[in-house]
Amino acid sequence: MNRKSIGTQHFIAQRLTALVNLLIGIPAFVIFLSVYDEGYPTIKNLLSQEIVWIPMAIYILSLTYHMKIGVGHMLDDYFDGGLKVFLSLMNNVYVYLVALLSTVSLIILGLF
Repeated sequence: MNRKSIGTQHFIAQRLTALVNLLIGIPAFVIFLSVYDEGYPTIKNLLSQEIVWIPMAIYILSLTYHMKIGVGHMLDDYFDGGLKVFLSLMNNVYVYLVALLSTVSLIILGLF
């Protein structure tokens, strides 16, 4: 696979994740604003419903992948050499940790 096709894949993935982020993020934001003052038990009950926590898990994974691509392109544009490799590694580690820990905590909150 050449560099141009990877760029095209990233372009398409960036647009698709942006669409998913909008489609899931706006309703999630509105729902969480409506229960903002209700307290922890209400939010836990809300997140224990599969119709809520499964789209939220998809939303977290979509956001983190979108962030990985975006920050990766910024690093490609502004850094060279060893620093770019190190920062790309740190970007990947950070994104994977955020995705893993957020999704696991959401699943635990939703199931228990």
